[in-house]
Parts: sequence; C-alpha cells; structure tokens
Amino acid sequence: MNQRPVYRFDDFLVDPGTWRLSGGGQEIHLEPVVLNLLVYLISHRDRLVTRHELMDTVWGDTVISESAVSQAVARLRKALGDDSATPRYVETVHSKGYRFIAEVQETSGPAHADPLPVKSRKTSGRRVLVGGAAMVILLVLAVFWTRAPEPDTPQDEQIRSLAVLPLSNLTGDPEQAYYADGLQDILITKLSQVAGLRVTSRQSTKRYRGSDMSTVDIAGELGVDALVEGSLLRTGANIELTVQLVDGRSDAHLWAEQYSSDTSHVIDVISDITYAIGSEISPDRMSEMPDGSARPLIGPIEPRAFDAYTLGITHLDRFTRDGIRIAIDQFKTAVTIEPDFALAWGQLAAAHAMEALFGFAHPRESIEKARVASLKAIETDARLSIGHSDLGWVKLWTGELDSACESFQEALRLNPSDPFALHGDADCLMLDGRMDESAARLRELVTVGPFSAMHSLPLPIHLYMAGRLDEAIIAAQDAQVRVPHFPMHWVLAWVYWEQGRFDKALEEDRLELKWRGDTVLLAALEDGLAAGGPRGAMRSMAEVLIGRANESYVDPLYIGEIYARAGMVDEALHWLDKAARHGSYNMIHLAFWPYLDTVRNNPRYQDLLQRIYGERTQEIMRVSSTRRPQHQ
Repeated sequence: MNQRPVYRFDDFLVDPGTWRLSGGGQEIHLEPVVLNLLVYLISHRDRLVTRHELMDTVWGDTVISESAVSQAVARLRKALGDDSATPRYVETVHSKGYRFIAEVQETSGPAHADPLPVKSRKTSGRRVLVGGAAMVILLVLAVFWTRAPEPDTPQDEQIRSLAVLPLSNLTGDPEQAYYADGLQDILITKLSQVAGLRVTSRQSTKRYRGSDMSTVDIAGELGVDALVEGSLLRTGANIELTVQLVDGRSDAHLWAEQYSSDTSHVIDVISDITYAIGSEISPDRMSEMPDGSARPLIGPIEPRAFDAYTLGITHLDRFTRDGIRIAIDQFKTAVTIEPDFALAWGQLAAAHAMEALFGFAHPRESIEKARVASLKAIETDARLSIGHSDLGWVKLWTGELDSACESFQEALRLNPSDPFALHGDADCLMLDGRMDESAARLRELVTVGPFSAMHSLPLPIHLYMAGRLDEAIIAAQDAQVRVPHFPMHWVLAWVYWEQGRFDKALEEDRLELKWRGDTVLLAALEDGLAAGGPRGAMRSMAEVLIGRANESYVDPLYIGEIYARAGMVDEALHWLDKAARHGSYNMIHLAFWPYLDTVRNNPRYQDLLQRIYGERTQEIMRVSSTRRPQHQ
C-alpha cells in the first residue's frame, strides 16, 4: 500500500489523506484553499515560499490578486491561533513570501486522492493579465472571486482608523503617476470627513508605493484598522478606477468596486467611493458628515484644472524651493481655469505658507498671499477643513491669536485628521499654558503622519520650548528613525546646546550642514570653533549668513537664533527685531525659547513680546515662566 505523510506540530494534526486539520482533540474546519495552503507550506517548510509560487500551485489557473494570498494566510493564522507580529507557525518574510517555522513531526499513512479542488473560474491561459481596460476588469473580478463570506472575520470590531495607499498606475507611463497621487489626495480629504474616522496623511503612505508588504503588516506599521488600495488606468479622457477596502487586522476584503468615468467627472467618482467606503465602515457615520453628504467638492472639474492640481500636489510634496514654486504655479493655473475649485485654493494657500515657513520668500508677502487664497477656499466651499486651517496659520502668524484658534477648531470639527489644524491647535494650547494637552495634540499629529517629516518635527520642538529637554531628545531621535530622509539634527543641536553639551550640539550642527550640502557654512563653523570655541563657531556662522542676506533672502530669525546661542544678546535682539518686522512665523514662540530666558527682563525683548502678543503679553509671559527647564 502506498504511503502518504501525516504532519504533527504542537497539538495540531494535519492529514492530507483525509484533508482534515485537528487540534486539541477537535476537528478544525478550513476552506479547501486554506487547507491546501497549509499543506503546501508544511511540505516545503525547509525554505521560503514566495507569493507567486503559492498563486501558481495552490490556486492553479484561478485568477487572483496577491492580496488573496495574504487573505488566505490571515485565515490560516486565525484557525491556528497564530500572530503575524510574533509568529509560531507561519512567518511573513517582507516583500518575499512565507515560511512555516514550527517543528513538524512527519509520519506515514494510507495514500489518498489528490488535494481538494479549489472553486475557480478558469482563464484561457496562465495568470497573465492583459493590458488596458481588460486588465482592470480582471483585477476587480479577482477581488470578488476570492471574497467569500467570512463569519469569523471580526466585523464587530469597529474601524476607527484608515489609510489610503498610493493607487497603482496601470497606464505604464511614469509621467501619469501624478494623476494617481492627486486622486489619492482627494480621496483622503473626503474620507477624513467621515465622523470618528482617523485617516493617515498621504505623506506617510508614499513609502508603500509598489511595496510587496502584506496589508496586515502595512496596517500594523501605520497603526490603522483598515486600508484602501486600488489601481488607476487612464486612457485619454477616460479613467478606470478599481478600489477595495481591506481589514488591516484580518486581511479580509470588506468591499470592492470598479468605476468608469471620463476625466471631467472624476470628483463625482471619488465622492461615490467615499460614500461607499463610509457606508461599509459604519452607515450611521455618514449622516454625521459636516453637510450630511459625502460631496464637499463641487464638480465636475474641468480636466485641465484637475491635471494642474495633481501636478501641484506632486511638486508640493518635495518641500524644496523649486518644488513649492512649481506647485504654486500649478495651483494658480487650476483656479484660473476653475475658479470654484475650493481644494486648489486651499492647497495654494498651504504652498504660500510653506514658502514663508521654509524661508524661501519674504514671509509677509507670502502670508498675505496665503490669506487671500485661504479666504477664497472658504468662500468657495466652507465645508472643507483646509481653508480654515490655512487661515488659522495666517492669523497665528500675524498675531490674531484668538481668531486663529477659532479657525483651527472649525477645521478640526470638519476634519479631525487635518494635520495643519492639529499642529495649529497644539500651538494654541501651548499659548494657553496647557502644555500637556499641547504635547498630546502633537502626538496625535504623529499618529496621523508617522512617516512624515512635517508631522513628526513639531513634537520635539514643542518639548524643547516646554523645557522638557530629555523628552525632546527622545522624540527627535524617534522621528529621525521614522523619517531618515529628513534628519532632526538641528533640533538636537538646540537641545544639546541648552543642556550645555556643546560638543554634541556642534556635532549635530555639522551633520545638519553636511546633509544640506552647505560646505561654506560648515567651513565657517570649523574656522570659528578653532578661533573662539563653541560660541566662536556660532559667531562665524552668523557672519556668513549676514553676507548671504545681502545677496538673497535669508530669514533674520535664523541669524538671531545663532547669535543667541553665541551669547551675543544685542546682536540677537537686533536680528529678532528684524524677523518680527519681516513676519517670521516662529516669532509666535518667542516667549518660549529657552535660549532667551536670560534676557526676559531686557526692555528690547519686552518690546518685541508686546509687538507679537499684544494685549496677551503678560498672560503669555506668565505661562512661559512655568516651563520645566532641565538644565541648571
């Protein structure tokens, strides 16, 4: 009699002859495809098994997506009581496949028939998907074919957080990727309006473009309950969108749909997707949207305007001088073609604010442009949070403190995940002396954008201003790990300097200047250090920056900060006064900078505070004096 293997691991028994799995003395029911998957992994436990190998052997001619493999693995883990984070049986090898890692005892038994067949729909050939619209259709069908009812999926666990992954560009033309980015941005904006739903920022999902990571692993990294993924095919004036909602805890597919449209009605398509996903997550929440609907953006949008908008989004994400300038031009084009394009007005305001924040242009000029654009965004559609958060920043920048905080609150009412509103509201809380609440807001901001420099940077800066220096170091180092492309050297330099750890501060300064590629300023630091120690290094750097300011715009605040570190109070106050006249944003934090504590009673310093805070000066001075400095 022919023999066949029987596998034992822990208290589980797998008998391929009878196609049964048992554990703890009880039979465990598994779908045929999941049981076939288990047997294949066990029989090839000596090596890594790729996803494509499983697709070819376990599913055969069935047309499936890679996510179907992840889904089957998730169901297998659930049956075995396994955990993807700390696996005992099935290990995920990121971007590659799976390995069965438990110790297996193999015995023999009577031969039996072939593996149970998997219910399938056959194709005319192997699993080679053709291009064009047919490709999209097959992908959608694959989702539905592999989406069987799963009574054991934790549907009772409410989805409270979600991330929209970059849409796959099926066009094959890299130049078309910007359009997919624009659709992702608008989908995030609209989903953020679903009541009680936290949506991850687009800046933190870019890293998963083209990733082979499982949905469960991605959701775990982002700290979300669910993922939205999909693909885009654009041919001329037509688009095909395939979108699906996946439970990030179980990898179960909750919803999927295909949409066809011409480019002039793309906003309506995104609105339909938003409503479908929101209704799938919780039908009750859709009635709680700010306007009772999922349609805050007025469409249709003229295709040329939408193209300009999506190009602007792509360039804005680069956070460079040229990138922001190109973004501004593209957003201007969008609103010229489509004057009622509220979201484009909002992004134009944000781009002007970034231009000022990064010191790429004169702050007062850029902020006034941001004010005009933000007011236009609100006038066009007051239901969008971006106009209110942009206006909040303009007002905070110009000293309209109470009104600014009201704008941030309105933005958060409309979109609790608005990162600019979260940051702005944290500043308002700090100015009110509510330091712990402010830090909590910024930790919420990190949760919304864990892999975004713009969302990770404010927390260590806040902790520095609050005098919580050790916590600031930890937060900056943590951010540096999560966002290695945007190091936090300059923040660490401030903190170490305040602690009197000058060698460490200067080393962080060196690393920052090397990262920027500023060899001239780096040479000035070294020359000044050799001639006059740490404070000499600061003086030398300040002199170089003053020379640059005679040729192009340099934020006077930067020069004032360096002079303050050098202990040159008169020079520092001179440049800080100039920064106040220029409208530099960080002047709003003037009362909280630890390195200026020594001049709190200086009349020139008091005058600066009065000009910035107005009638709230004494209150804010009292609040700032309650910080907890850790350097004595």
